[in-house]
Amino acid sequence: MSIEGRIAVDVSFADKADGTGVQSLKKIQLADTQAYTSGKVAIVSGTCGTAAVQVWGGLVGSVDYTNSAGEAVTMSSVQRVAFQASPSAVVRGTGSWGTLDLTSNSDESAVSGRPFYATPQVGGSLTVQTVTGTASYTVVLYGT
Repeated sequence: MSIEGRIAVDVSFADKADGTGVQSLKKIQLADTQAYTSGKVAIVSGTCGTAAVQVWGGLVGSVDYTNSAGEAVTMSSVQRVAFQASPSAVVRGTGSWGTLDLTSNSDESAVSGRPFYATPQVGGSLTVQTVTGTASYTVVLYGT
């Protein structure tokens, strides 16, 4: 089994103002793309409510996932997280490099901006929940 993928963030805005004989244009562009050709990826989808639903970690051995060949795969660490929910939910995590809080509203995507590096050996875990009501969610986990 092999993986090929990327996590990308692309932001671009232009602010234009016209004055008497003068035109002002301010632009901002931020872009970051990280390609991945090794490691493991897990996609976890479901429905959550106000009670936290664990999507990874908590204990040594963590949660098992199934790869494209239908084989069981255990992720021993999670380094990046991407998340989307509707109408709104939050992914919370604890790891060896701190905590993680990602919010998704109305199918907006949220991506961890730095390596999170959570391992179950240090009690790392990831949960998803809403503030009120229920939501459908998809969490993409990248790690080893």
